[in-house]
Amino acid sequence: MTVLKKFGLIMLLCLLVNLNLQAQNRNQQPTKTTTQQIDAAELIQQSLVKQANERNAAKSAASSFDLQTSRTIKKEIKQDESFGSGVLSWVQEKYSSMLKVLPDQISNVMLYRFIDEWYGVKYRMGGTSKSGIDCSAFVQNLYQYVFGMNLLRTACMQFESARYISCIDDLKEGDLVFFKIGTSRISHVGVYLKNNFFVHSASSKGVSIANLGTAYWAKYFAGGGRIID
Repeated sequence: MTVLKKFGLIMLLCLLVNLNLQAQNRNQQPTKTTTQQIDAAELIQQSLVKQANERNAAKSAASSFDLQTSRTIKKEIKQDESFGSGVLSWVQEKYSSMLKVLPDQISNVMLYRFIDEWYGVKYRMGGTSKSGIDCSAFVQNLYQYVFGMNLLRTACMQFESARYISCIDDLKEGDLVFFKIGTSRISHVGVYLKNNFFVHSASSKGVSIANLGTAYWAKYFAGGGRIID
């Protein structure tokens, strides 16, 4: 009996221990679930905070980029204005002296820059480039570049397409000037500038500036022409 009693007590103790362990496991499971729920909430909160910070950083970067772009554009505009002012000053100084007028009377920068770029190019009958150019091709190129107008190819055609101006005093900058040199037909053309001066491609000097008041050009002057767009 004594052995049986001891065996029974041992079995009872084992049962009690097993029941106690099961109870402890049941008590721990809700705590683990609660911890997992807290961790998930923290992760979501951290993700939301991270996204908000990224959006703010992007806005800040965009704002900084816009500000930098604006500053760059303003700087370039100032540089362009400075460049334009410098070119105008240079053109006025150079060509007012050549045309014997006051500097502020020179205002068409594109016209005088074009003349300066072509100045000295040799004359070549039928030529249309800087390797050699004739009078009507030079006028044609000038009008296309400076005024955005396409003229006919020959001096005669240009004369016929222009509104005739008989008096030198009525000529304005950009008008055409025509000549009959050794023939009854229009044989030469140039572009009037100021103060009786005109630019042309001459057989003797190439692209150059001459004066209508000289004996030679006054002798062969056939009138002016105004191109009406």
